[in-house]
Amino acid sequence: MFWRGLRVVLTLVAVTAAQQAWSQTWPNKPIRIFVAQGAGGGQDTITRYLADRLASALGQQIIIENRPGAAGIIGTQAAARSVPDGYTFLIGSSAALASNPFTVKSLPYDPVKDFVPVALLTRPGFLIAVNAKRPIKTLSDLVAAGTSQPGKLSVVIDGSRNATGLVAAYLKKVTGADFTLVSYTSMMQGLQDTVAGTTDVFIQAAGIAKPYIDSGALRPIAVTAPTREPVLPDTPTVGETYPGFSLVGWLIVAAPAGTPPDALERMNRELDRILKTPAVADWMRTNGSPNVGGAGSLAELAQFLRTELAVWEKVVRTIGIEPE
Repeated sequence: MFWRGLRVVLTLVAVTAAQQAWSQTWPNKPIRIFVAQGAGGGQDTITRYLADRLASALGQQIIIENRPGAAGIIGTQAAARSVPDGYTFLIGSSAALASNPFTVKSLPYDPVKDFVPVALLTRPGFLIAVNAKRPIKTLSDLVAAGTSQPGKLSVVIDGSRNATGLVAAYLKKVTGADFTLVSYTSMMQGLQDTVAGTTDVFIQAAGIAKPYIDSGALRPIAVTAPTREPVLPDTPTVGETYPGFSLVGWLIVAAPAGTPPDALERMNRELDRILKTPAVADWMRTNGSPNVGGAGSLAELAQFLRTELAVWEKVVRTIGIEPE
């Protein structure tokens, strides 16, 4: 009995020592971050900006692996299937982790079971902007135009089942206006077409459109967040006209389920510190992707993901989209 108890104690001591040694040496090799979007896009730009600072904090190279395609499914699936050894992470979007589960049949990953949220990077609303030459100055004007002339106004979206497509369809449902939704594989091309007047309305995070707003080519009409965007303080929210309307896009660092807790906690701690750095906060805000004052705790992030899943489930059901 004595020897059995001694073996148990020695085993526990060995395990504890191994865990402590692992936490003290992590990371001891480069860390890979999957971005489910092509190079140069908004997710990629934010990731690379933060990765430079994260690499300095951790003392290891951060390798960005772009895996675009299929509404974020390809990159997200690749991350979900990775070995959960603390050296693989994902930049998860609201589309990939919160709306895809309700628009895609047989999704090859489960956002709750296959991932652990590690840090909330940004949570901006979607900007609704129009070509500045159009006689539309407010959201009420936009809705009136979409009601009096059904289908005449064209709205640039990133696909009927992607984030801005769902936002536009939900806006139509709530307001009763009728717009023609035009899907683009490149939102930059959609933006250029709106600036040129080929299309009328552009919906996307504020950062990508801000230079064209500053130049006078685009006119901001409203944002979908619950509060006004810091970079566009004079632009009202949709909720100010239609109470209760609130949708945000977001980016979150996530890890494959089973990733060692020490790696999760260290990543959360370092990203929280980085996001709270004034220079980083200013850069994020200037680029239309303000963070919320830090990464959030692991418990808060788990609850945040569950809440967002419920929000986007409601949107999809209200629109009437069936998974396919």
